[in-house]
Amino acid sequence: MPRAGPHDVTAGTAAGISRAATMIDLRRYHEAAALLASIVAAAPDLPRAWCLLARAQLGAGRGADAVLAARRAGALSPGDDWPWRLASTALVSLGRGPEAVAAAQRARRLAPGYWRPQVCVAQAAIAAGDPALAGEAARAALAIAPHEADVQFTAGKAALAAGDLSRARGHQQAALAIDPGHAGAVNELGRISLRERDPGTAAGYFLRAARAAPGVAVFGRNTEVALARLAIGLAVPAAGVLAVVLCLPVLTPVPLGPGLAMTAGLAALAGGYGWLVLRRLPADARRHLSRMVRRRQWLAAIGAVACLVPGLVAGVALLAAAPQAAARAAVPAAAVIAAVLAARLLVVWVIRHSRRMIR
Repeated sequence: MPRAGPHDVTAGTAAGISRAATMIDLRRYHEAAALLASIVAAAPDLPRAWCLLARAQLGAGRGADAVLAARRAGALSPGDDWPWRLASTALVSLGRGPEAVAAAQRARRLAPGYWRPQVCVAQAAIAAGDPALAGEAARAALAIAPHEADVQFTAGKAALAAGDLSRARGHQQAALAIDPGHAGAVNELGRISLRERDPGTAAGYFLRAARAAPGVAVFGRNTEVALARLAIGLAVPAAGVLAVVLCLPVLTPVPLGPGLAMTAGLAALAGGYGWLVLRRLPADARRHLSRMVRRRQWLAAIGAVACLVPGLVAGVALLAAAPQAAARAAVPAAAVIAAVLAARLLVVWVIRHSRRMIR
């Protein structure tokens, strides 16, 4: 069977390429990649087929294969910026930031007046840790197409990389004003909230992004990291209150009635704080948190904290019985510090062993 040249596309091949593009739009990346692989095997000189194959490989999580397909397309169509933008995106997914910047810069040289290469340069520069270049490319994209949601989204990412949270939030809100369904902008608002030490609000944004784009796994992971940070914020003060409650009967000659009242007051204070924090969460975030803490890793951490209680009580009793006044005086601080550190370390351990970093 003779192979098609770059301008010799049969009706069957054109239909196959169109079908593959539709599959990509429907996120059926593996099927699209298989179809396009058969197309380029029969007609290896079709740049669009190679570009679509690169897109399908990217969606399927095969970054290295996507780079190869994009470079083949670039060799077949040296004046087109699309292959180099695809190569840059694939290189970002592989963590090869400097190479991604080089590919994006090549795309920008080929189409300097088009906003997509500018966005590509900014995204690659963020991945490479170059906020100055990211900001410059984002400003160029804004000058060309300020009414594109992806331009505002990328400008917000560049601002966040530079540490300007207010400007980053403004760009993401502008992106959502243009495209209310832009899941990436919602995810970025979650990242901004985390930088502002507001994990409850961040979890709400991440859940919203996950609902808007259920096929993007990182949004779900981000939700759980935010909820885990919220759990740390609840566990640490709770552990401190527990330590104080355990120390009170040993260290103070308070009668039983007032002692119980003081203990109940501290417990109510801790419980009220936790209730207020949880009430700020959307209902689906509270349900997600409830499911999350019932997992094996979280149950193990809770069990480990519970096992620390007898040891903490025994340590308090021993120190309180010591004749040295200095030792007795150090008991409350030592108990609180030990409980807080133990709770924090255990929860952080759970996060690191169950989820990846926010992206």
